[in-house]
Amino acid sequence: MSAKKNESEKSEKDEEDEQLKLDSLKKAGKIAQEVKEFIKPQIKVGTKGLEIVTSAEKKISELGGACAFPVNLSINNIAAHYTSPLRDDGLTIEENDLVKIDLGVHIEGYIVDTAFSVNFNQEKFLQNIITATDTAVEAAKMMAKPGVNTKDIGKKIEDIVKGFNYNPIKELGGHQIERWRVHGTKALPELGTQGGDEMEIGDVFAVEIFASTGSGSVHSTNNCHIYALNPYTGRVPLRRKSSKQILGFVNRNYKTLPFAERWLGEEFQIGVAFGLQELIQQGKLREHNVLSEEKDAYVAQSEETILITEDGYQQLT
Repeated sequence: MSAKKNESEKSEKDEEDEQLKLDSLKKAGKIAQEVKEFIKPQIKVGTKGLEIVTSAEKKISELGGACAFPVNLSINNIAAHYTSPLRDDGLTIEENDLVKIDLGVHIEGYIVDTAFSVNFNQEKFLQNIITATDTAVEAAKMMAKPGVNTKDIGKKIEDIVKGFNYNPIKELGGHQIERWRVHGTKALPELGTQGGDEMEIGDVFAVEIFASTGSGSVHSTNNCHIYALNPYTGRVPLRRKSSKQILGFVNRNYKTLPFAERWLGEEFQIGVAFGLQELIQQGKLREHNVLSEEKDAYVAQSEETILITEDGYQQLT
């Protein structure tokens, strides 16, 4: 009797957890959709990057969500991980720029991730680059269902992007999203030659596509304005008071989710740079360096989050 009761309670708890997950994901998705519509008209030539990034982040908060990571604003050959730094670098959208906005929303650690591109460049060789990433996202979604290997979807993505005469980026691509983890265990690659994973009911995936006029490969730059807690490092000695304060603040507010150094600047008046430096040296923080294609390349990005269901998928963003 007791065993049956325990089993029944466990089943009820599982159902409650699943419902919480679904409700949270739907709420986060709705917020992400609203933020995209809100921020798109603000992306104009002459607008400062800091204004766009902070406006989008503020809107996420106003709508009842939290940032799953700092809003990324990556221009031209910069593919990912750029957000405005602690001290404004004056980045401004210029004529002929190709701009990518990547944003994430979470409710209690349940995350959605979405991205879009805006092209101000009239060059003929760029006229279909956003169409390429949008088309690949749609095709990838249509293939998504339980039992499908993401490697097969990667082959389809590669064929579509190359069919538009652009290159997918081999180091970047879609990914499973887990609670409190933007990049989960399973991958959704951009190339058919890369390993894949089986989709299962309940999996959440970011269908993320990049198309490049360059070589289709990114490198890590020396610039870094985004960090995340390293959960695999144990207790380490910290000399600086600011390091200890930052570590406590990050643990309480972001857990293992990525955060911006400028967020710390809003909380702490002094000591942010030195505190971050010590935490990185001691292995407590991971750096998310800005990722760049070759110098004269242009990169577009499109991304939507889906939930794998019995019948196929449900779009969340």
